[in-house]
Amino acid sequence: MNSIQLLTKAGQIIDELARSGPSTPAELAKAVDEPRPSVYRIAAALDQLEIVRGGATGQLELGPGLLRWGDAVVEAFVDRRELHKQLRWVREQVGMNAYFAVPGAGGLLCLDQEAGAVVDLRDLEPGRVLPLHAGAASHVALAFAPPEAQAELLASADFEPLASGTPTGIAELRALLESTVTRGFSVADSEIVDGIASVAVPVRRDDVLVGVVSVAGLRASVVPQADSAAQVLEIAARAIADSMKRPVPPGPLSRGGADSAGERSGTRSPALILKAGALMEALAAERVATSARLTELTSEPASSVYRMLASLVELGWVEQITPRGAYRVGGKLLTLASELLRGLDIRKAARPILEEIHAATGETTFLCVRNGPRAVCIERIDGVRVNSTVLQLGRSLPLHVGAAPRALLAFEEKGAWDEYASIASSSEDLRRDAVSRSELYAQLEAIREAGLAISDNTVTPGIAAIGAPIFDHYGRVAASLSVSGLRDGILAAPDEGRSVAELVRWGARELSRYLGWVYPALGEHRHDPAATRGP
Repeated sequence: MNSIQLLTKAGQIIDELARSGPSTPAELAKAVDEPRPSVYRIAAALDQLEIVRGGATGQLELGPGLLRWGDAVVEAFVDRRELHKQLRWVREQVGMNAYFAVPGAGGLLCLDQEAGAVVDLRDLEPGRVLPLHAGAASHVALAFAPPEAQAELLASADFEPLASGTPTGIAELRALLESTVTRGFSVADSEIVDGIASVAVPVRRDDVLVGVVSVAGLRASVVPQADSAAQVLEIAARAIADSMKRPVPPGPLSRGGADSAGERSGTRSPALILKAGALMEALAAERVATSARLTELTSEPASSVYRMLASLVELGWVEQITPRGAYRVGGKLLTLASELLRGLDIRKAARPILEEIHAATGETTFLCVRNGPRAVCIERIDGVRVNSTVLQLGRSLPLHVGAAPRALLAFEEKGAWDEYASIASSSEDLRRDAVSRSELYAQLEAIREAGLAISDNTVTPGIAAIGAPIFDHYGRVAASLSVSGLRDGILAAPDEGRSVAELVRWGARELSRYLGWVYPALGEHRHDPAATRGP
């Protein structure tokens, strides 16, 4: 099997996992028409790159390395954090789905989305390609494109009827484009999905269209607010355009098995995949790079880099920006990353970790997530000696009460502390064990410094608990894990084995890794929220 065939098979395995979900090597071998031993070798290399990972049942699933590469797709265009900040602000202003898309092959590539308050539109998820002929975002992209590009795009539009309002021909679409230019924004109603409307404005840098920012939602909410939504979008568009003028700093190189591919594999096939993985990691870190730069970074012969790039372009994992030009990570990786995120199940992943901690301690173990101003228990295992009854499955506590709730709040942005303190001070439901704002902030600061929240006699007399935050791949707190029991058993140092605090920290780290958070190696200066401070 040559290198092109090998990478093609690796791509087929990834596609099959995205399509079918967790699968055994035998199932993958049948799906991609490849002998099982070959699938094992390819999967081993992909696992080393963290592009796939094995589960407890022997199945393979998509791995968190895809999230790094998906982020690199966005970072090649715009600062991802600034983009997400602006989309979140738009959503807060209008309550609708907010998203940003850039022109790509065959349509508009959605780079990021902030879900609306009423409906969450799956067609706007990152990595989705929006049709050229329908929707407000596409009207804006066409209306403000250069004339020659507009003519080419119109010629290639297939005008497939998607909903009752879909434009059915060039004349109808041209009229919509002229209206868009006149107004400076576009409004579309039931063009892609019946009952869904959208508003979009252009994002321009140096008078050149570089993207489209848009909102979408139920037509009854969107259409009456179209003008005010456009004003909000124009503010966000200017901020996004400004962020696109600033160079995005290079990303971190993964410490996966790509840098010494030849040494880590006893066969040629996995070594080739690892070398391709090293090239992908280098490109993801650089955001945009020439083949010469990638040759320098990977220390591979130029001819090998050219062949790997050609194969990766065929897979859609890499895009060449212009003929003979630089490369960036392909939009397909953003689609695969979205598939991975959709399939994550923190409760299912937490169960074996909670069981291991419970087996080591005999204490009550919890998994909690935030729901508004409260922490809700979504999984727990009862203690053997003492069973805490305060936080039962499905029950909740205010975010300032107990270990797991405070671990959630402490690692939020500090603006969230102010918001919570204001809500708690005016809510009878949240006044349990209330403390002053300054005392609460001091507690939260101490938790951030320690990386752990400790509750000692604060919820139930004689009971203590230790909680730690669980982070998603952006470094945002997504959940918390805690252990509760008699204070002497929770807080005392064990005669042998790991302490409760060490087990809690370990469990939170394992679940953070499951969600895609990458912890830095010893000696690196990259922020480590579970060990020091929050994001």
